[in-house]
Amino acid sequence: MIGVVVKAGRLLKNIPILGALTLDLWRIFSNPGDTWLVLLDLKNTWKEAEFLRKLNVVSDDRLALVLTVTDDSIYRLKLEAMLAFGLKLKGWHPVVVLDSRARIQARRYFRAFGIRNFIYLDDIKLDAADIARCKAEAKKFLSQKLDLQTVKKWDFNGSWIGPQIISTLSRLIFKGMPDLQDPRAHKILELLLPRILGQVLKAHKLVDLYRPLLAIVNEANYTTFGPLVDICVAHDIDVIQFIQPWRDDALVFRRLTKETRRDHPGAVSEDTMEKLSKQLWDEEKDSQLRKIFSDRYNGKWFLQSRNQKNVKSLSKDDLVRELKLNPNRKTAVVFSHVLWDGNLFYGEDLFKDYGDWFIQTVKAACQNTDLNWIIKLHPANVWKRSYEQVTEEYAEVILIRDEIGDLPDHVKLIPADTSINTYSLFESIDYGVTVRGTPGMELPCFGVPCVTAGTGRYSGLGFTVDSNSIDEYLGCLSTLHELAPLSEEEKQRAQWHAYASFMLRPWIMDSFLSKFSFKESGSHALDHNLVFNVKSITDINRNGDINRWGEWAENSTVDYLEETGKLISINENNND
Repeated sequence: MIGVVVKAGRLLKNIPILGALTLDLWRIFSNPGDTWLVLLDLKNTWKEAEFLRKLNVVSDDRLALVLTVTDDSIYRLKLEAMLAFGLKLKGWHPVVVLDSRARIQARRYFRAFGIRNFIYLDDIKLDAADIARCKAEAKKFLSQKLDLQTVKKWDFNGSWIGPQIISTLSRLIFKGMPDLQDPRAHKILELLLPRILGQVLKAHKLVDLYRPLLAIVNEANYTTFGPLVDICVAHDIDVIQFIQPWRDDALVFRRLTKETRRDHPGAVSEDTMEKLSKQLWDEEKDSQLRKIFSDRYNGKWFLQSRNQKNVKSLSKDDLVRELKLNPNRKTAVVFSHVLWDGNLFYGEDLFKDYGDWFIQTVKAACQNTDLNWIIKLHPANVWKRSYEQVTEEYAEVILIRDEIGDLPDHVKLIPADTSINTYSLFESIDYGVTVRGTPGMELPCFGVPCVTAGTGRYSGLGFTVDSNSIDEYLGCLSTLHELAPLSEEEKQRAQWHAYASFMLRPWIMDSFLSKFSFKESGSHALDHNLVFNVKSITDINRNGDINRWGEWAENSTVDYLEETGKLISINENNND
Protein backbone atom coordinates (compact mmCIF):
# COMPACT_ATOMS: atom_id res chain seq x y z
CA MET A 1 0.00 0.00 0.00
CA ILE A 2 2.82 2.42 0.93
CA GLY A 3 4.51 1.69 -2.39
CA VAL A 4 1.36 2.61 -4.28
CA VAL A 5 1.11 5.93 -2.40
CA VAL A 6 4.76 6.74 -3.13
CA LYS A 7 4.37 5.97 -6.83
CA ALA A 8 1.19 8.07 -7.00
CA GLY A 9 2.99 10.95 -5.28
CA ARG A 10 5.81 10.82 -7.81
CA LEU A 11 3.34 10.97 -10.68
CA LEU A 12 1.43 13.89 -9.15
CA LYS A 13 4.65 15.86 -8.59
CA ASN A 14 5.16 15.96 -12.35
CA ILE A 15 1.95 17.99 -12.68
CA PRO A 16 2.77 21.56 -11.50
CA ILE A 17 -0.43 22.42 -9.59
CA LEU A 18 -1.03 18.92 -8.27
CA GLY A 19 2.67 18.57 -7.57
CA ALA A 20 2.61 21.63 -5.32
CA LEU A 21 -0.46 20.31 -3.51
CA THR A 22 1.20 16.92 -3.11
CA LEU A 23 4.29 18.58 -1.66
CA ASP A 24 2.14 20.44 0.87
CA LEU A 25 0.29 17.26 1.85
CA TRP A 26 3.57 15.38 2.15
CA ARG A 27 4.97 18.07 4.48
CA ILE A 28 1.87 17.87 6.67
CA PHE A 29 1.97 14.08 6.72
CA SER A 30 5.72 13.76 7.39
CA ASN A 31 6.13 16.62 9.90
CA PRO A 32 2.75 17.97 11.03
CA GLY A 33 4.14 20.06 13.91
CA ASP A 34 6.52 22.10 11.77
CA THR A 35 4.03 22.38 8.93
CA TRP A 36 1.31 23.92 11.07
CA LEU A 37 3.84 26.36 12.54
CA VAL A 38 4.80 27.42 9.01
CA LEU A 39 1.16 27.82 7.98
CA LEU A 40 0.53 29.94 11.08
CA ASP A 41 3.63 32.03 10.30
CA LEU A 42 2.46 32.49 6.72
CA LYS A 43 -0.93 33.65 7.95
CA ASN A 44 0.71 36.17 10.30
CA THR A 45 3.04 37.35 7.54
CA TRP A 46 0.13 38.01 5.19
CA LYS A 47 -1.55 40.04 7.92
CA GLU A 48 1.56 42.05 8.81
CA ALA A 49 2.49 42.68 5.16
CA GLU A 50 -0.92 43.91 4.06
CA PHE A 51 0.29 47.52 3.82
CA LEU A 52 3.07 46.39 1.45
CA ARG A 53 0.58 44.77 -0.93
CA LYS A 54 -1.65 47.86 -0.91
CA LEU A 55 1.17 50.14 -2.02
CA ASN A 56 0.88 50.99 -5.72
CA VAL A 57 4.38 51.35 -7.08
CA VAL A 58 4.79 52.02 -10.79
CA SER A 59 7.69 49.83 -11.87
CA ASP A 60 9.69 50.59 -14.97
CA ASP A 61 11.40 48.20 -17.36
CA ARG A 62 14.36 47.59 -15.06
CA LEU A 63 14.13 43.88 -14.42
CA ALA A 64 15.79 42.55 -11.24
CA LEU A 65 16.08 38.80 -10.73
CA VAL A 66 15.78 37.38 -7.20
CA LEU A 67 17.56 34.02 -7.25
CA THR A 68 15.89 31.87 -4.61
CA VAL A 69 17.29 28.59 -3.33
CA THR A 70 14.11 26.92 -2.08
CA ASP A 71 15.44 24.67 0.67
CA ASP A 72 12.53 25.34 3.04
CA SER A 73 14.34 28.21 4.79
CA ILE A 74 11.50 30.56 5.65
CA TYR A 75 14.00 33.08 6.97
CA ARG A 76 15.85 33.26 3.67
CA LEU A 77 12.62 33.58 1.72
CA LYS A 78 11.58 36.52 3.87
CA LEU A 79 14.99 38.20 3.55
CA GLU A 80 14.79 37.89 -0.22
CA ALA A 81 11.21 39.18 -0.26
CA MET A 82 12.22 42.12 1.93
CA LEU A 83 15.09 43.03 -0.42
CA ALA A 84 12.90 42.57 -3.48
CA PHE A 85 10.37 44.96 -1.98
CA GLY A 86 13.18 47.47 -1.39
CA LEU A 87 13.96 47.36 -5.12
CA LYS A 88 10.27 47.68 -5.94
CA LEU A 89 10.12 50.88 -3.87
CA LYS A 90 12.83 52.27 -6.15
CA GLY A 91 10.78 51.49 -9.25
CA TRP A 92 12.42 48.19 -10.19
CA HIS A 93 10.47 45.21 -11.46
CA PRO A 94 11.58 42.28 -9.23
CA VAL A 95 11.04 38.78 -10.61
CA VAL A 96 11.73 35.70 -8.49
CA VAL A 97 13.62 32.81 -10.08
CA LEU A 98 12.63 29.40 -8.65
CA ASP A 99 13.98 26.02 -9.66
CA SER A 100 10.52 24.46 -9.92
CA ARG A 101 6.83 25.31 -10.23
CA ALA A 102 6.23 23.01 -7.27
CA ARG A 103 7.70 25.62 -4.90
CA ILE A 104 4.33 26.88 -3.76
CA GLN A 105 5.53 27.81 -0.27
CA ALA A 106 8.10 30.21 -1.70
CA ARG A 107 5.49 31.85 -3.91
CA ARG A 108 3.16 32.34 -0.96
CA TYR A 109 5.76 34.26 1.02
CA PHE A 110 6.83 36.46 -1.89
CA ARG A 111 3.22 37.26 -2.71
CA ALA A 112 2.66 38.24 0.92
CA PHE A 113 5.26 40.99 0.33
CA GLY A 114 3.59 42.04 -2.93
CA ILE A 115 6.12 40.29 -5.22
CA ARG A 116 4.01 38.44 -7.78
CA ASN A 117 6.15 37.54 -10.80
CA PHE A 118 8.09 34.28 -11.09
CA ILE A 119 10.40 32.47 -13.49
CA TYR A 120 10.89 28.72 -13.21
CA LEU A 121 14.11 27.00 -14.22
CA ASP A 122 12.16 23.85 -15.10
CA ASP A 123 10.31 25.93 -17.74
CA ILE A 124 13.61 26.67 -19.48
CA LYS A 125 13.81 23.67 -21.80
CA LEU A 126 16.88 22.14 -23.40
CA ASP A 127 16.47 20.80 -26.92
CA ALA A 128 17.83 17.48 -28.13
CA ALA A 129 21.10 19.08 -29.27
CA ASP A 130 21.61 20.69 -25.84
CA ILE A 131 21.00 17.39 -24.05
CA ALA A 132 23.36 15.54 -26.36
CA ARG A 133 26.01 18.20 -25.81
CA CYS A 134 25.72 17.91 -22.02
CA LYS A 135 26.08 14.13 -22.17
CA ALA A 136 29.08 14.34 -24.49
CA GLU A 137 30.80 17.04 -22.39
CA ALA A 138 30.11 15.09 -19.19
CA LYS A 139 31.69 11.99 -20.71
CA LYS A 140 34.70 14.07 -21.79
CA PHE A 141 35.13 15.55 -18.29
CA LEU A 142 34.89 12.14 -16.65
CA SER A 143 37.50 10.65 -18.99
CA GLN A 144 40.15 12.83 -17.32
CA LYS A 145 42.15 11.92 -14.23
CA LEU A 146 39.78 12.69 -11.36
CA ASP A 147 41.88 14.44 -8.74
CA LEU A 148 40.76 17.42 -6.70
CA GLN A 149 42.75 20.11 -8.49
CA THR A 150 41.71 18.87 -11.94
CA VAL A 151 38.02 18.82 -11.06
CA LYS A 152 38.25 22.19 -9.29
CA LYS A 153 39.45 23.77 -12.56
CA TRP A 154 36.52 22.48 -14.61
CA ASP A 155 34.84 25.24 -16.59
CA PHE A 156 31.93 24.89 -18.99
CA ASN A 157 30.56 27.54 -21.32
CA GLY A 158 31.56 30.45 -19.08
CA SER A 159 30.73 28.88 -15.71
CA TRP A 160 33.24 27.60 -13.17
CA ILE A 161 31.52 24.32 -12.32
CA GLY A 162 34.44 22.57 -10.58
CA PRO A 163 33.99 23.96 -7.05
CA GLN A 164 30.21 23.49 -7.33
CA ILE A 165 30.73 19.78 -8.01
CA ILE A 166 33.30 19.26 -5.24
CA SER A 167 31.17 21.13 -2.72
CA THR A 168 28.17 18.94 -3.49
CA LEU A 169 30.24 15.78 -3.02
CA SER A 170 31.89 17.12 0.13
CA ARG A 171 28.61 17.91 1.83
CA LEU A 172 27.37 14.40 1.11
CA ILE A 173 30.14 12.79 3.14
CA PHE A 174 31.00 15.39 5.87
CA LYS A 175 34.60 14.11 6.07
CA GLY A 176 36.62 16.73 4.28
CA MET A 177 37.25 16.71 0.56
CA PRO A 178 35.94 13.67 -1.34
CA ASP A 179 38.23 10.94 -2.62
CA LEU A 180 37.73 11.31 -6.35
CA GLN A 181 39.44 7.97 -6.96
CA ASP A 182 36.59 6.26 -5.11
CA PRO A 183 34.29 4.50 -7.62
CA ARG A 184 31.29 5.78 -5.66
CA ALA A 185 32.37 9.38 -6.30
CA HIS A 186 32.65 8.60 -10.00
CA LYS A 187 29.11 7.19 -9.99
CA ILE A 188 27.77 10.30 -8.30
CA LEU A 189 29.54 12.49 -10.84
CA GLU A 190 28.01 10.49 -13.68
CA LEU A 191 24.60 11.39 -12.29
CA LEU A 192 25.37 15.01 -11.34
CA LEU A 193 27.42 16.29 -14.23
CA PRO A 194 24.91 16.27 -17.13
CA ARG A 195 22.38 18.10 -14.95
CA ILE A 196 24.93 20.71 -13.85
CA LEU A 197 26.01 21.31 -17.45
CA GLY A 198 22.34 21.65 -18.34
CA GLN A 199 21.99 24.35 -15.67
CA VAL A 200 24.72 26.34 -17.43
CA LEU A 201 22.91 26.17 -20.76
CA LYS A 202 19.64 27.11 -19.07
CA ALA A 203 21.35 30.12 -17.51
CA HIS A 204 22.38 31.36 -20.96
CA LYS A 205 18.85 30.91 -22.27
CA LEU A 206 17.30 32.71 -19.30
CA VAL A 207 19.59 35.72 -19.59
CA ASP A 208 19.03 35.94 -23.36
CA LEU A 209 15.26 35.71 -22.89
CA TYR A 210 14.69 38.16 -20.02
CA ARG A 211 17.66 40.58 -20.28
CA PRO A 212 17.81 41.54 -16.56
CA LEU A 213 19.77 44.55 -15.35
CA LEU A 214 20.28 43.31 -11.80
CA ALA A 215 20.22 40.09 -9.77
CA ILE A 216 20.31 39.49 -6.03
CA VAL A 217 21.41 36.19 -4.56
CA ASN A 218 22.40 34.58 -1.28
CA GLU A 219 23.92 31.27 -2.40
CA ALA A 220 26.00 32.49 -5.34
CA ASN A 221 28.23 29.48 -5.84
CA TYR A 222 26.26 26.25 -5.63
CA THR A 223 24.87 24.19 -8.48
CA THR A 224 21.40 25.75 -8.63
CA PHE A 225 22.38 29.38 -9.27
CA GLY A 226 26.18 29.39 -9.54
CA PRO A 227 25.98 29.10 -13.34
CA LEU A 228 23.37 31.86 -13.60
CA VAL A 229 25.51 34.19 -11.47
CA ASP A 230 28.53 33.44 -13.68
CA ILE A 231 26.59 34.15 -16.87
CA CYS A 232 25.11 37.38 -15.50
CA VAL A 233 28.57 38.61 -14.48
CA ALA A 234 29.96 37.66 -17.90
CA HIS A 235 27.21 39.80 -19.49
CA ASP A 236 28.02 42.79 -17.22
CA ILE A 237 24.73 42.39 -15.36
CA ASP A 238 24.99 43.65 -11.78
CA VAL A 239 24.82 40.79 -9.28
CA ILE A 240 24.52 41.59 -5.57
CA GLN A 241 25.28 38.85 -3.09
CA PHE A 242 24.00 39.11 0.47
CA ILE A 243 25.14 37.10 3.47
CA GLN A 244 24.36 37.08 7.17
CA PRO A 245 27.38 38.29 9.18
CA TRP A 246 28.18 37.58 12.82
CA ARG A 247 25.46 39.86 14.20
CA ASP A 248 21.77 38.94 14.12
CA ASP A 249 20.39 42.31 13.00
CA ALA A 250 22.43 42.80 9.85
CA LEU A 251 23.25 41.66 6.34
CA VAL A 252 26.36 42.26 4.25
CA PHE A 253 26.07 43.18 0.56
CA ARG A 254 28.72 43.03 -2.15
CA ARG A 255 28.49 43.66 -5.87
CA LEU A 256 29.89 40.81 -7.95
CA THR A 257 31.73 41.92 -11.07
CA LYS A 258 34.31 40.32 -13.34
CA GLU A 259 36.92 41.64 -10.92
CA THR A 260 35.18 40.68 -7.66
CA ARG A 261 33.30 37.48 -8.64
CA ARG A 262 35.65 35.23 -6.67
CA ASP A 263 36.14 37.55 -3.69
CA HIS A 264 34.55 36.71 -0.37
CA PRO A 265 31.30 38.75 -0.08
CA GLY A 266 32.49 40.11 3.27
CA ALA A 267 35.76 41.41 1.82
CA VAL A 268 36.91 45.01 1.99
CA SER A 269 38.22 46.41 -1.27
CA GLU A 270 41.84 47.50 -1.46
CA ASP A 271 40.73 50.99 -2.42
CA THR A 272 38.54 51.25 0.67
CA MET A 273 41.45 50.01 2.79
CA GLU A 274 43.86 52.56 1.34
CA LYS A 275 41.51 55.47 1.94
CA LEU A 276 40.68 54.36 5.49
CA SER A 277 44.26 53.66 6.51
CA LYS A 278 45.27 57.24 5.66
CA GLN A 279 42.89 58.53 8.32
CA LEU A 280 43.78 58.98 11.97
CA TRP A 281 43.15 55.96 14.19
CA ASP A 282 41.96 57.40 17.49
CA GLU A 283 40.82 56.23 20.93
CA GLU A 284 37.14 56.39 19.96
CA LYS A 285 37.59 53.97 17.06
CA ASP A 286 39.81 51.75 19.18
CA SER A 287 37.09 51.62 21.83
CA GLN A 288 34.44 50.80 19.20
CA LEU A 289 36.57 47.98 17.81
CA ARG A 290 37.18 46.53 21.27
CA LYS A 291 33.45 46.55 21.92
CA ILE A 292 32.86 44.73 18.64
CA PHE A 293 35.31 42.01 19.66
CA SER A 294 33.62 41.75 23.03
CA ASP A 295 30.16 41.51 21.42
CA ARG A 296 31.38 38.86 18.99
CA TYR A 297 32.68 36.55 21.69
CA ASN A 298 30.64 37.28 24.80
CA GLY A 299 27.22 36.07 23.72
CA LYS A 300 25.50 39.28 22.59
CA TRP A 301 24.55 37.83 19.22
CA PHE A 302 22.92 34.43 18.79
CA LEU A 303 24.69 33.64 15.51
CA GLN A 304 28.14 34.09 17.03
CA SER A 305 27.19 32.59 20.40
CA ARG A 306 26.60 29.22 18.72
CA ASN A 307 30.39 29.08 18.43
CA GLN A 308 30.94 30.12 22.06
CA LYS A 309 28.52 28.13 24.26
CA ASN A 310 29.29 27.81 27.98
CA VAL A 311 32.76 29.31 27.65
CA LYS A 312 34.99 31.10 30.13
CA SER A 313 37.65 33.77 29.68
CA LEU A 314 41.17 32.85 30.76
CA SER A 315 44.18 34.98 31.54
CA LYS A 316 47.51 33.97 30.05
CA ASP A 317 48.52 32.31 33.33
CA ASP A 318 45.17 30.49 33.49
CA LEU A 319 45.65 29.25 29.92
CA VAL A 320 49.13 27.92 30.73
CA ARG A 321 47.80 26.06 33.78
CA GLU A 322 44.66 24.70 32.13
CA LEU A 323 46.47 23.28 29.09
CA LYS A 324 49.69 22.41 30.94
CA LEU A 325 51.78 24.60 28.64
CA ASN A 326 55.47 25.37 29.16
CA PRO A 327 55.49 28.90 30.65
CA ASN A 328 58.97 29.52 29.23
CA ARG A 329 57.86 29.07 25.61
CA LYS A 330 55.83 31.26 23.31
CA THR A 331 52.47 29.86 22.18
CA ALA A 332 51.05 29.38 18.68
CA VAL A 333 47.46 28.44 17.92
CA VAL A 334 46.36 26.61 14.76
CA PHE A 335 42.81 27.75 14.05
CA SER A 336 41.37 24.85 12.08
CA HIS A 337 38.57 25.11 9.56
CA VAL A 338 35.49 22.89 9.30
CA LEU A 339 37.08 20.29 7.03
CA TRP A 340 33.91 19.01 5.36
CA ASP A 341 32.52 22.52 4.84
CA GLY A 342 35.46 23.57 2.72
CA ASN A 343 35.67 27.09 1.32
CA LEU A 344 36.12 26.28 -2.34
CA PHE A 345 35.07 29.52 -3.96
CA TYR A 346 37.26 32.27 -2.52
CA GLY A 347 41.00 32.53 -2.99
CA GLU A 348 43.76 30.10 -3.83
CA ASP A 349 45.00 27.32 -1.56
CA LEU A 350 48.59 26.21 -1.03
CA PHE A 351 47.42 22.70 -0.13
CA LYS A 352 45.05 20.45 -2.06
CA ASP A 353 42.31 20.78 0.60
CA TYR A 354 41.71 21.72 4.24
CA GLY A 355 42.40 18.16 5.40
CA ASP A 356 45.83 18.14 3.73
CA TRP A 357 46.62 21.57 5.22
CA PHE A 358 45.47 20.46 8.68
CA ILE A 359 47.56 17.32 8.94
CA GLN A 360 50.70 18.85 7.42
CA THR A 361 50.39 21.81 9.78
CA VAL A 362 49.98 19.54 12.82
CA LYS A 363 53.02 17.53 11.71
CA ALA A 364 55.02 20.78 11.44
CA ALA A 365 53.86 21.73 14.94
CA CYS A 366 55.04 18.38 16.26
CA GLN A 367 58.49 19.04 14.81
CA ASN A 368 58.89 22.58 16.22
CA THR A 369 59.56 22.02 19.91
CA ASP A 370 60.49 25.65 20.55
CA LEU A 371 56.82 26.61 20.88
CA ASN A 372 53.72 25.54 22.73
CA TRP A 373 51.25 24.53 20.04
CA ILE A 374 47.47 24.57 20.44
CA ILE A 375 45.43 22.85 17.72
CA LYS A 376 41.99 24.43 18.02
CA LEU A 377 39.15 22.66 16.23
CA HIS A 378 36.59 25.04 14.76
CA PRO A 379 33.71 25.57 17.23
CA ALA A 380 31.18 25.69 14.38
CA ASN A 381 31.75 21.94 14.09
CA VAL A 382 29.43 21.48 17.07
CA TRP A 383 26.31 23.23 15.82
CA LYS A 384 26.86 22.42 12.13
CA ARG A 385 27.18 18.72 12.89
CA SER A 386 24.13 18.91 15.11
CA TYR A 387 22.15 20.88 12.52
CA GLU A 388 23.04 18.37 9.81
CA GLN A 389 22.64 15.45 12.25
CA VAL A 390 26.20 14.24 11.66
CA THR A 391 27.30 11.74 14.31
CA GLU A 392 30.52 10.30 12.87
CA GLU A 393 33.85 10.84 14.60
CA TYR A 394 35.55 14.16 13.87
CA ALA A 395 37.59 14.06 10.66
CA GLU A 396 40.43 15.95 12.39
CA VAL A 397 40.69 13.31 15.13
CA ILE A 398 40.75 10.53 12.53
CA LEU A 399 43.49 12.30 10.56
CA ILE A 400 45.69 12.77 13.64
CA ARG A 401 45.23 9.17 14.73
CA ASP A 402 45.93 7.75 11.27
CA GLU A 403 48.79 10.08 10.27
CA ILE A 404 50.51 10.91 13.56
CA GLY A 405 49.22 8.88 16.48
CA ASP A 406 49.68 10.36 19.96
CA LEU A 407 50.57 14.06 19.95
CA PRO A 408 53.80 15.10 21.74
CA ASP A 409 53.53 17.01 25.02
CA HIS A 410 54.17 20.42 23.44
CA VAL A 411 51.13 20.04 21.12
CA LYS A 412 47.65 20.27 22.67
CA LEU A 413 44.37 19.57 20.93
CA ILE A 414 41.40 21.76 21.94
CA PRO A 415 38.06 20.16 20.99
CA ALA A 416 35.34 22.06 19.15
CA ASP A 417 33.22 22.25 22.31
CA THR A 418 36.02 23.70 24.45
CA SER A 419 35.10 25.87 27.44
CA ILE A 420 37.85 28.37 26.56
CA ASN A 421 36.57 31.65 25.12
CA THR A 422 38.36 32.33 21.82
CA TYR A 423 38.58 36.05 22.61
CA SER A 424 40.70 35.31 25.67
CA LEU A 425 43.31 33.73 23.40
CA PHE A 426 43.90 36.91 21.41
CA GLU A 427 45.86 38.69 24.15
CA SER A 428 47.49 35.53 25.53
CA ILE A 429 49.16 33.92 22.51
CA ASP A 430 52.07 34.91 20.32
CA TYR A 431 51.19 33.48 16.88
CA GLY A 432 48.21 32.29 14.90
CA VAL A 433 47.96 29.93 11.93
CA THR A 434 45.02 29.56 9.53
CA VAL A 435 44.21 29.23 5.85
CA ARG A 436 41.82 32.17 5.61
CA GLY A 437 39.77 32.12 8.82
CA THR A 438 38.65 35.22 10.74
CA PRO A 439 41.54 34.89 13.27
CA GLY A 440 43.73 36.09 10.39
CA MET A 441 41.98 39.47 10.53
CA GLU A 442 41.44 39.54 14.31
CA LEU A 443 44.79 38.51 15.83
CA PRO A 444 46.80 41.22 14.01
CA CYS A 445 44.61 43.84 15.71
CA PHE A 446 46.38 42.76 18.91
CA GLY A 447 49.82 42.82 17.29
CA VAL A 448 49.87 39.02 16.97
CA PRO A 449 51.31 37.72 13.65
CA CYS A 450 49.07 35.28 11.80
CA VAL A 451 50.45 32.89 9.17
CA THR A 452 48.10 32.03 6.29
CA ALA A 453 48.10 29.07 3.91
CA GLY A 454 46.00 30.56 1.16
CA THR A 455 44.61 33.79 -0.20
CA GLY A 456 41.35 35.23 1.04
CA ARG A 457 39.47 38.37 1.95
CA TYR A 458 42.37 39.94 3.87
CA SER A 459 45.55 38.41 2.42
CA GLY A 460 48.01 40.84 0.88
CA LEU A 461 46.64 43.82 2.79
CA GLY A 462 49.79 44.30 4.81
CA PHE A 463 49.13 42.65 8.17
CA THR A 464 49.32 38.87 7.60
CA VAL A 465 52.27 36.53 7.03
CA ASP A 466 51.51 35.05 3.61
CA SER A 467 53.41 32.36 1.70
CA ASN A 468 53.74 31.63 -2.01
CA SER A 469 54.40 27.90 -1.70
CA ILE A 470 53.99 24.95 0.65
CA ASP A 471 57.74 24.89 1.29
CA GLU A 472 57.74 28.57 2.24
CA TYR A 473 54.75 28.04 4.55
CA LEU A 474 56.20 24.98 6.30
CA GLY A 475 59.55 26.73 6.57
CA CYS A 476 57.84 29.64 8.29
CA LEU A 477 56.26 27.26 10.84
CA SER A 478 59.63 25.66 11.56
CA THR A 479 61.07 29.05 12.64
CA LEU A 480 57.85 30.68 13.82
CA HIS A 481 59.27 31.25 17.32
CA GLU A 482 61.79 33.70 15.80
CA LEU A 483 59.11 35.91 14.21
CA ALA A 484 58.76 39.36 15.81
CA PRO A 485 55.40 40.90 16.80
CA LEU A 486 53.70 43.11 14.24
CA SER A 487 54.84 46.68 13.83
CA GLU A 488 52.53 49.49 14.89
CA GLU A 489 51.82 50.27 11.22
CA GLU A 490 50.87 46.64 10.49
CA LYS A 491 48.69 46.52 13.60
CA GLN A 492 46.90 49.72 12.60
CA ARG A 493 46.18 48.42 9.09
CA ALA A 494 44.62 45.35 10.68
CA GLN A 495 42.53 47.56 12.96
CA TRP A 496 41.25 49.63 10.05
CA HIS A 497 40.40 46.46 8.14
CA ALA A 498 38.52 45.00 11.11
CA TYR A 499 36.74 48.33 11.65
CA ALA A 500 35.60 48.39 8.03
CA SER A 501 34.57 44.71 8.10
CA PHE A 502 32.76 44.71 11.42
CA MET A 503 31.59 48.31 11.72
CA LEU A 504 31.04 49.71 8.23
CA ARG A 505 30.18 46.75 6.02
CA PRO A 506 27.02 45.50 7.82
CA TRP A 507 23.65 46.83 6.71
CA ILE A 508 21.70 47.18 9.95
CA MET A 509 18.04 46.19 9.84
CA ASP A 510 15.49 48.35 11.66
CA SER A 511 12.26 47.66 9.78
CA PHE A 512 12.53 43.90 10.32
CA LEU A 513 13.90 41.79 13.16
CA SER A 514 15.69 38.45 12.99
CA LYS A 515 14.60 35.78 15.47
CA PHE A 516 16.73 32.69 16.08
CA SER A 517 16.32 29.53 18.09
CA PHE A 518 18.40 26.39 18.33
CA LYS A 519 17.64 22.70 18.79
CA GLU A 520 20.24 20.33 20.16
CA SER A 521 19.87 18.17 17.07
CA GLY A 522 18.41 18.65 13.62
CA SER A 523 16.57 21.75 12.44
CA HIS A 524 13.09 23.07 11.89
CA ALA A 525 11.66 25.45 9.34
CA LEU A 526 11.34 28.40 11.74
CA ASP A 527 14.56 28.07 13.74
CA HIS A 528 15.46 31.27 11.84
CA ASN A 529 12.71 33.79 11.20
CA LEU A 530 12.16 37.40 10.16
CA VAL A 531 9.37 39.47 11.72
CA PHE A 532 7.97 42.91 10.97
CA ASN A 533 9.06 45.85 13.12
CA VAL A 534 6.97 48.35 11.11
CA LYS A 535 3.29 48.85 10.34
CA SER A 536 3.40 51.34 7.48
CA ILE A 537 5.48 52.74 4.66
CA THR A 538 5.88 55.85 6.82
CA ASP A 539 7.63 53.68 9.42
CA ILE A 540 9.91 52.20 6.74
CA ASN A 541 10.82 55.64 5.41
CA ARG A 542 11.50 56.89 8.93
CA ASN A 543 13.86 53.99 9.64
CA GLY A 544 15.67 54.48 6.34
CA ASP A 545 17.21 50.99 6.18
CA ILE A 546 15.18 49.71 3.21
CA ASN A 547 15.79 52.95 1.34
CA ARG A 548 19.55 52.75 2.01
CA TRP A 549 19.58 49.24 0.56
CA GLY A 550 17.68 50.32 -2.55
CA GLU A 551 19.82 53.44 -3.04
CA TRP A 552 23.05 51.44 -2.85
CA ALA A 553 21.71 48.66 -5.12
CA GLU A 554 21.20 51.28 -7.86
CA ASN A 555 24.72 52.68 -7.74
CA SER A 556 27.90 51.08 -9.02
CA THR A 557 30.03 50.72 -5.88
CA VAL A 558 31.29 47.29 -4.85
CA ASP A 559 31.27 47.55 -1.05
CA TYR A 560 28.13 48.41 0.85
CA LEU A 561 29.27 50.76 3.65
CA GLU A 562 27.22 52.55 6.28
CA GLU A 563 27.96 54.42 9.49
CA THR A 564 25.51 55.58 12.18
CA GLY A 565 22.57 54.80 9.93
CA LYS A 566 23.88 56.64 6.87
CA LEU A 567 25.10 55.23 3.57
CA ILE A 568 28.71 56.26 2.98
CA SER A 569 30.87 56.06 -0.13
CA ILE A 570 34.61 55.83 0.32
CA ASN A 571 35.44 53.02 -2.08
CA GLU A 572 36.72 52.81 -5.61
CA ASN A 573 34.03 54.88 -7.30
CA ASN A 574 34.23 57.83 -4.92
CA ASN A 575 36.24 60.71 -6.32
CA ASP A 576 36.38 62.76 -3.14
